[in-house]
Amino acid sequence: MDYRRYQAGKKERILFGLEAAALTGVIALCFYNSPWAIGTFPLVLLWLFREKGQTLGERRRKELKLQFKDAVEGIAAALAAGYSAENAVREARRDLQLVYAGSADIVQELSAMERKLDANQTIEAAMEDFAKRSGLEEAETFAEIFAVGKRNGGDLIGIMEDTARTITQIVETERQASMALASRRYEQKVMNLVPFGMILYLRIGCPGFLDPLYGNLAGICVMTGVLGLYLLAWHLGKRLLDIEV
Repeated sequence: MDYRRYQAGKKERILFGLEAAALTGVIALCFYNSPWAIGTFPLVLLWLFREKGQTLGERRRKELKLQFKDAVEGIAAALAAGYSAENAVREARRDLQLVYAGSADIVQELSAMERKLDANQTIEAAMEDFAKRSGLEEAETFAEIFAVGKRNGGDLIGIMEDTARTITQIVETERQASMALASRRYEQKVMNLVPFGMILYLRIGCPGFLDPLYGNLAGICVMTGVLGLYLLAWHLGKRLLDIEV
């Protein structure tokens, strides 16, 4: 599995399609007041798939990062107990099955490493393959250092403990940043709904007030510009709250 690209399941695609249909209907009603605007559904659907894919993919990589830390700690503990690197992977997989469900990404990845080892692939190649697909910078760095350490007889236990410690620090920093920005993200979600609420309020509370903006070329251009400004403000707000550690 390539964790750098999120693959939505069948149920998720259906939900995304329903969300896109609802969003298209709201835009058509608020900004154009015309059923013809529903023709923008394919564009909205593509945009929603892209945004959802990025959000869910990032969430999955964060979970994988935490699971990878536990896997590294498990392998380090097995090495300290006298296991070889290959058998340490098997031992770590058995331990993690007690912590995570069998369908957890890291359990599946360790099982895949075992199969590759049974097929006479090296542990270095198996870890490098996982690192490339994971999209985790920590995994890529670890795979490189692990390969050099194993080849040259380095301190594998120390390498893994340092990797686990570094990932723990990164995860904790991300958690603290997320908690500090939680209220701001909530405020942004509320502000994202305000323009639609204002338009609906004017249409219900002041019938005919927005009629000059509907059904004519000038009005369509104005409302399209307003929609563009809204999307720009949404994008800037999202970028400001996206903090990379």
